Amino acid sequence: MTIITQHPMDPLTADEIHRAGDLVRKEHGDGDYIFNSITLKEPFKEDVMGYFGYDPTLPKVKEIEREALVVLIDRPSGVVHDITISLTKNTITEWIKKEGQQPTVTPFEMIEAEEAMKRDPLVIEECRKLGITDMNQVFIDPWGIGWSHIKGKRLVQAICYLRTSPDDNQYAHPLDFNPLYDVNTKKVIDIIIAKRRNSQFERPTIPLENHHFLPEHLGEENLRKDLKPIQIIQPEGVSFTLRGKEISWQKWNMHIGFNHREGLVLNNLTYKDMDGSIRPLFYRLSLAEMVVPYANPYEPYNHKMAFDVGEYGMGFLSNSLELGCDCVGSIYYMDAILNDLKGNPWVIPKAICIHEEDAGLLFKHTDYRSGKAHSARSRRLVISHIVTAGNYDYGLYYYFYQDGTIQFDVKATGELNTQVLAVDEDAAPYGTMVAPQVDAQHHQHLFSFRVDPMIDGIHNSVSETDVVASEYPVGHPDNMIGNGFKTVTKVFNDTHDAQGISNLEKHRSWKIINENKIHPYAKQPVGWKIHNPSPPTLLAKPGSIVYERAIFATKNLWVTPYDREQKFPAGYHIYQSDPKENLGIPQYIKEKKSVRNQSIVAWITFGLTHIPRVEDFPIMPVDIVGVSLKPTNFFMGNPGIDIPASNKASTRSAYASAEANSCCGKTNL
Repeated sequence: MTIITQHPMDPLTADEIHRAGDLVRKEHGDGDYIFNSITLKEPFKEDVMGYFGYDPTLPKVKEIEREALVVLIDRPSGVVHDITISLTKNTITEWIKKEGQQPTVTPFEMIEAEEAMKRDPLVIEECRKLGITDMNQVFIDPWGIGWSHIKGKRLVQAICYLRTSPDDNQYAHPLDFNPLYDVNTKKVIDIIIAKRRNSQFERPTIPLENHHFLPEHLGEENLRKDLKPIQIIQPEGVSFTLRGKEISWQKWNMHIGFNHREGLVLNNLTYKDMDGSIRPLFYRLSLAEMVVPYANPYEPYNHKMAFDVGEYGMGFLSNSLELGCDCVGSIYYMDAILNDLKGNPWVIPKAICIHEEDAGLLFKHTDYRSGKAHSARSRRLVISHIVTAGNYDYGLYYYFYQDGTIQFDVKATGELNTQVLAVDEDAAPYGTMVAPQVDAQHHQHLFSFRVDPMIDGIHNSVSETDVVASEYPVGHPDNMIGNGFKTVTKVFNDTHDAQGISNLEKHRSWKIINENKIHPYAKQPVGWKIHNPSPPTLLAKPGSIVYERAIFATKNLWVTPYDREQKFPAGYHIYQSDPKENLGIPQYIKEKKSVRNQSIVAWITFGLTHIPRVEDFPIMPVDIVGVSLKPTNFFMGNPGIDIPASNKASTRSAYASAEANSCCGKTNL
């Protein structure tokens, strides 16, 4: 038996991926199949907590079996195999066939699909009708079809564009037809041409006006010349230390994981309290799912509903990051190791970026009598990765602060997904015309942040607090001048009760609490508050395909009991999932189960509703949305009170000279 020396939550190594692939190939033979994913099968939460001693009520665990989960797809049948492998024992322990289910579509399949479609006679003929004879000018984005009545096929709906040069912005030149392609048989099975509405033309012309954003197209002479350099230096080095995938920084300690689906995953988050005790906080944090439903109700656009985590995989879509561009300062990078279609290791260099940033004031107070002031600057640890999902790019950032705050931000950028209009068509009411004949359709970005807590132990609950005006009228002895307001709190008991929608009028908030530990001052359970300033929910109607597939996005909070198999709020194999199946959250809460003083998971929905602007084209400035977790009656005071005061020597700050000079001397600008 192999002795496991690595962290039990470490991603699979290249050697482990090789070993898992070899075992499957030996068993499955030399047929036509692809390795969709080879990833760590994570151990049970209670075993890991027992292994590290995070909860004294759990039995101590000395060894944890190392397992891999392999997803295989037979071609052309499309039969899916979920295979569990014990890497500790070097053997296959479970092999399950999943007929009628579809796992993520990998980047390798998408590249393969684009190349095949550009060679397909149906696509070539459709391009010829539009006046395109050079297929090297055609670029095709494969999208998930959402759901189709066509059964037994692994389908993508393709969105086609023209480029006038190799690095041209293709989204300025959309075409009006969508090939329907079967990934398993590698064939185009249909061509869908978008019908014109309120137009005298049967088909639109191709908009050929270029809308560039790359510097080489804009011209060096047109770039700004008045930007002075900003340099971020740490002359004594960084303040964090790494031991394998485990990082320690400013009383924080956590493990950094990565997988093909969620991308960056953080585990085993703890904080060192003022008395030196190590307090467990969160077992696992991840972006578990997202859905991008588009508003246009007509074919073929009404099938645009991207589940980027479950349908494509945020890990698969991760960028290799550039020093000084994506990350600035003293940077530590981690590579990501995934697999290709042959079951061999595939390395994404510099997939994860780790660095520190100045974050403004942490606290300050000035004694107005004496003028004496004390302030400390806030610093934050940043752990991030960036993914490209077709036209969109998402920066995914975890921030850790010295006062115990955790912030998870999504920075949405990239390019708008566009469709072509005839010269007499209008984009309204379902889109914005961002350039002549170029329609950017309205859509939403709704994210599900999965929070698996261990607040001072495995047994946690979730409470909901509203802030309301006093029930007593003005003049009442208990509200004499009418200024009274108070908090009203309830603790969720079960999965049918533990569902919430944000309410700004009531200043609603939620807390993850440990009812077994009462704070000596506040006389309340210790906990961490969920702050969600970006709380839109799904706009699609009940009964629609996207609504039934993305029920998780209809509310801002769900709470479920912990289950190792329940990691994804839209379900596990969700590509082309049938809306009638209601996968994910609806299945997790179908049976009423207790979530009070249990091992639980909180699912937080946040995001944005994007009504495109002309200013979002040709490339979008970042739009930032996110959620934060803040200690609430957890510590005995401000945990950052021991941060040394900042001064100009420690920050290398200097007075700026910004006065404008002219031939006549200083101006008043």
